[in-house]
Amino acid sequence: MREVSGAGLEHLAAGSPVPFVRHAVGPATYDVAWALGAAVVAHSARHTVALGPADDLADLLAGLVGRFVPERLTVEEAAHGALPAAWAHQVRGHWHWMRSTVSAPPPAVPLEEVADHGAIDAVLDVAQPDTFGRPGSPGIEGWLGVREEGRLVGVGAVRRDPDGSGHLRAVSVLPGATGRGLGLALSQGLTRRAMDRAPHVATLGVYTDNGPALRIYERLGYRVEHTLLSGPVSSPS
Repeated sequence: MREVSGAGLEHLAAGSPVPFVRHAVGPATYDVAWALGAAVVAHSARHTVALGPADDLADLLAGLVGRFVPERLTVEEAAHGALPAAWAHQVRGHWHWMRSTVSAPPPAVPLEEVADHGAIDAVLDVAQPDTFGRPGSPGIEGWLGVREEGRLVGVGAVRRDPDGSGHLRAVSVLPGATGRGLGLALSQGLTRRAMDRAPHVATLGVYTDNGPALRIYERLGYRVEHTLLSGPVSSPS
């Protein structure tokens, strides 16, 4: 088991065969990481991710027993059974991490830059109240929105990850405005924004049971790289 921190996280990510690690792990996002084989556990005070092949990850997790208990954990679904007993994982999210290197076509619906945080929150509070992507969230570089009759009815953001790739966040359309292609338009515009610099990669997370969103993302060239389980962790009493 190898432990890395600081600038070493950049070297770890650059050489990793694990897509999430390659794009999203760096000193701006995690404090320390441990690697074994192709598996990586990256840790910060607020969030820990455990990624890679199930066998390697099981061995790596076994070596971390007693070192710490995560506050919140995201782990590969296939390795969930290998979590230490001391990590009582309360699964709250079952989701796919998807990636695309395919340029999206221009949206057919006009989009606009949105800087009004109150207006963004008003949409999210109705359309996706549990999202972790909010105005002011670390790494978010800008929001796009769509209006109907002057009213903001859909929003979404791009977060810039450590390697320069863009990660779509909080793509949301108000319930009364769905079914008219607005989610597709937002996803196209955000994907184009995400890919506007090297390495020209866009990523996103989507719940496994969100069929309409999955169909949009697959249509735009996104493919599932990881299926993950997320939620808080508590120590057994």
